Amino acid sequence: MINVTKEETKRQLILKDPNIYKGLIILAFPLMINNLIKTLHDIVDMFFVSRIDGVRSSDAVASIQLTFPVMFTFISLGIGIMIAATALISQALGANDKPQAKRIGADIFMLAILSGLVFAIVGFIFAPYVMRWMGATGYILENSVAYLRIRVFEFPVLFGFFAYMGTRQASGDTVSPVLISGSAILLNIILSPIFILVFNFGVPGAAFATLLANYLIMPFGFYRLFNAKDGVQIDFLEVINPKLLKKKVTNIILIVKTAVPASVGQAITAIGFGVMNGVIYSYGPETVAAFGLGNRLLSMILHPVMATGAILAAFIGQNIGAQNPARAKETFRKNMILSVGIMSFGSMVIIFFRAPLAGLFLGDDPVALKLTIDYMFFILLGLPLMAVFQTFIGTYNGTGNTHYTFILSVTRLWVIRLPLVIFMGYFWPNRGSQVIWEAMLISNLLIAFLGFILYLRIDFKPKIKVDKVEKAKLKALHT
Repeated sequence: MINVTKEETKRQLILKDPNIYKGLIILAFPLMINNLIKTLHDIVDMFFVSRIDGVRSSDAVASIQLTFPVMFTFISLGIGIMIAATALISQALGANDKPQAKRIGADIFMLAILSGLVFAIVGFIFAPYVMRWMGATGYILENSVAYLRIRVFEFPVLFGFFAYMGTRQASGDTVSPVLISGSAILLNIILSPIFILVFNFGVPGAAFATLLANYLIMPFGFYRLFNAKDGVQIDFLEVINPKLLKKKVTNIILIVKTAVPASVGQAITAIGFGVMNGVIYSYGPETVAAFGLGNRLLSMILHPVMATGAILAAFIGQNIGAQNPARAKETFRKNMILSVGIMSFGSMVIIFFRAPLAGLFLGDDPVALKLTIDYMFFILLGLPLMAVFQTFIGTYNGTGNTHYTFILSVTRLWVIRLPLVIFMGYFWPNRGSQVIWEAMLISNLLIAFLGFILYLRIDFKPKIKVDKVEKAKLKALHT
């Protein structure tokens, strides 16, 4: 009897199994669970923050919500590193070049840690200026700055963990990262009420809980990265060896070329959300609370599709590296069907329960509650369009065409959504915050057309150097 390793099983799912749906679901399922746990954590934070004594729930919720675009701006840069890891390492693995995969992984990890340290310092210094620029005042300004200045210290360990996630996902291992990330989130959920209510730290208590949980759990991912028994194992000496400087420079240039468009695109998008939050704040803290709570409740549906999009990048990357573009394209088509189906079903279920769900958090503020219910209705109508968006993003990232990720992300927010919000708010001021929800729906519809146009320009060729002999062998397998 032949023993088949876990690594070989995952490779079979990605490169050869005729049932692509099965492979996508099996490998994406752990990420779906992780994302749902993360959503639960965000909702738990909102729940306990909304119950701080002597503070209006909408003010407490808005204090955290306003920091989201700032945190996302920094984190998006780390996510870009993870995208580069998944794209380049998966292509190297698909081409049967494990040594190259290990070298790329080592250089990505080094780059991630250094980037995290730099952004932590920058975030701490500029936190008060950014929150004032976003329009925060009084209680919301004080607490959003405190929350942000605590959270930025996560960046070194968080960015290193992103490098670990990208490296493992490239080989089809979605279980190990989820076990570590899920453990950190569960610990965070336990610590949140203790720091927020028992220790009476208020809004900053939510940040302390997240920071502590990440520093206690996520270093286990680093240990796993250097001691993996399957997939890509990184040699720590290779990370710091100055004799490999020439090779590192070559790899880092390739990593940066892949990571920067995705990172900058997400960062500019996050800045756009900051501007968006500033516009939303002009409608009052109740509207900010509705926007923040609505997004967290809706992410229960969105996160599973984001998981399939992340796995789609690994599927496409490995099949491109294995010289099988036909299977890569078929995976794109089937992921589109799967993700749109998930979003459509989830939207139909949640739309009937949005009022009682929102009432759990904003029951003491009828204005914010009504705004949340209205917002969720509009977004749920167009949520299947987000499945289309995420599938295009996964495809661009997997093929290494992250400049298309940049174009799609920036166009959706800066070219379509924000101008629409400002235009509609100016000409129809009597309709209040409803113009924001309508503009978001329209932007998601229009961007789907641009996504398809960019998809037609992809050549489905690897971005890494593939050995000519190995390349010929791989092509022969599919002809």
